[in-house]
Amino acid sequence: MSKSKRQIKQIFLILIFLFFVGCEDKSYIVQTYDKKLLSSKISCLKLNIQPYSKVLFNSSKNLYHFSSDCDYELVIRHKSDIVCNSPYNTNRSFHKFVELDLKYKNKTFYTIYKDLKDNNKIQDEIKKGYKYLCKQIKLQ
Repeated sequence: MSKSKRQIKQIFLILIFLFFVGCEDKSYIVQTYDKKLLSSKISCLKLNIQPYSKVLFNSSKNLYHFSSDCDYELVIRHKSDIVCNSPYNTNRSFHKFVELDLKYKNKTFYTIYKDLKDNNKIQDEIKKGYKYLCKQIKLQ
């Protein structure tokens, strides 16, 4: 293989790699409070929706086989119709948020958060956030 063909092949592979890295969802704010707990194997989760919503609970309970008797807990916090009148708020296009907290014995060890625009459905964003969260943890 000639040198120029090899270089073209390398450039092509680098471009493919950059394409996939660039497609990763970077819209989540992530906070790790305890790396040891985050790296441990999680064999069960309890589901907690705050504030409670029957619609969100029913759509979220299908994400995993949740157990009410578990030390690990997934807390899904959400809010809609947020109005911020502060003159310092430069981005007024976000009116909702969703936050997924992982807790162990009521101690938060991992959080993902995302601001949402009006056209985002909270149920869909919870599913996306849960998939994102599962990529970060060792959930069995």
